[in-house]
Formats: sequence, structure tokens, C-alpha cells
Amino acid sequence: MKGDSHQMMTWLRFGLVGLVLAAGSAQAADTLTGKEYKVLLDPTKFQAQPVATANTFLGELRTKLTAAGFDRTVDGSFAVDKVRTVRYYDSPGTCRLNALGYNFRERVEGTKREINLKFRSDSQSTAAGRDVSGSDDDAETKLDADITPPFKWVYSHSTTEPLSATKNLNILDDVVDLFPPTEDLNLPSQEALSIVGALSITERTYDGPQSDLGQQDAKFDLTLWYANGSSTVASAEVSFKVEDKDGDFTDKVDQRSKLIFDTVRGMAGWVSTNPTTKTQWVYRYQPNFCS
Repeated sequence: MKGDSHQMMTWLRFGLVGLVLAAGSAQAADTLTGKEYKVLLDPTKFQAQPVATANTFLGELRTKLTAAGFDRTVDGSFAVDKVRTVRYYDSPGTCRLNALGYNFRERVEGTKREINLKFRSDSQSTAAGRDVSGSDDDAETKLDADITPPFKWVYSHSTTEPLSATKNLNILDDVVDLFPPTEDLNLPSQEALSIVGALSITERTYDGPQSDLGQQDAKFDLTLWYANGSSTVASAEVSFKVEDKDGDFTDKVDQRSKLIFDTVRGMAGWVSTNPTTKTQWVYRYQPNFCS
């Protein structure tokens, strides 16, 4: 009996440890580690001298923030960060991934190729609960929120991983190969997978400005998109991201972030009069792709 009691206590102890570890894993999966505030700008403003234009915009933003009572500064200036190719993939005629709340996006920068699977939802718990695990040892998964005008929150659970230069993306089964949990979606494995709208985007990003909001910093980016080799700016977006690996965002940081966001979206003459998201713009580029 004594031995049996000792064995039972051991089982209970290890069982409790397992429960604690499982709870810790669930908590980590639910942790919102980034908030990105995004506003689409008038792309025609950035057609010539985009860096100079971006910094003119930044100067006006600083002036308006001061007038709005912002108690911090925005330091630095915009400079070129990345130039890369972006393509979205989905099933032509059905757009099954998008219909289920997923985006499947490829980015190529020089010889570096990566693939990203993102599930989006208005519910943080729904987004967090969707398994988007990758198949590569270097896959990175995160839970973020995108905030767009007027103050809409969308949560995204996404994984980015390296993509071999020889990997073809031709059928929906290729999605399952790269992100095994998508097998549960029961996608028609041999159905075609194509570049959405036959759209190959040249993406130019500019970074540099940042603001100390207190416990976290806001880091600013400007993203310009050019469609299919065109030299005309098709889409322009300014954003700033606030990150914390533990998801510990203070009220003061959130208040300052909202003040910046409200100030940016109120900058008449700069803000796009056709607000949408970049992903929506991709899917609308060739309206008959999904039908």
C-alpha cells in the first residue's frame, strides 16, 4: 500500500506538471505580441522622390502631433529598407483560401525566398486557436493585430518559413505540404493554385522613424507597391508597429498609439480616399479571378 501511495503521488505530481506546461503553452499561443496601426495613403503623392516625400509627410505628422498634445517625439527619418517581390496564391475561380480566412503569400528578396500563411479573424481567441504551424525547422509563428481606419481590429495568426528555390506552387496540396495543419481544411488537393490576379508586386519599404511611447517603441514603415513591373505607385501605406514579446502593453502606450493613429488618418490630402487593405486590393486587382 505504501508503495502504491508513493506511485500515485508521483503520477499526480507529474500530471500536475503536465497541466501547468500545457496551460503555459496555451497562454503563449494566445499572447498578442504585436499591434500594427495601418493607414493607406494617396499613392500619387509618392510617384516622384518617395524618400523626400515620405519625410515631408513625417514633418507634417510631427507638427500635427504637437498640436494634438502628443507628449513624446518621433525621431529619425525614412530611408530605403527592402526591395522585394510579393505574390499571393489561391485557387482560381474559387479562392478557397481567402474564403476560409487565409492568405498564402510569397516574398522574394534577392536569393531569399519565404512563404507565409496567415489566418485572420475579428476574434483574438479564434485567430489564436487556428493552427498555422509550418513544416520547416526555421518557421516563425506570431499572433498580431492590425488596426485600420476608423479603428477596426483584425487579429492574425501567421507563420513564415523559408521556401526552397525549387519548390513549385501549383496545386492546393502544396499548401498542405508546407503547412500540415491545413490538411484539416479538406481542400481539393489537386485543384490549381495560381498567383492571385496574375499580380507580381514589387514592394519597396522604407523605415527609420520611431517614437518612445513608454514601455514600448513605435517603429514606422512606409510601403509602396508597384504592379507587374510598372513604375507607377499602385498602393502606399504608412504603418507603425508596437511589439512586446510578453504582450504587456500598458494603457499609456495604447493611448499614445491611438493618438498617433488618429492624427495620421486625419491628415487630409495625404490619406487615400479609397480606403481598403493591401490584401483586398490584391484580390480586387483582377475581379474575375475568384469567380
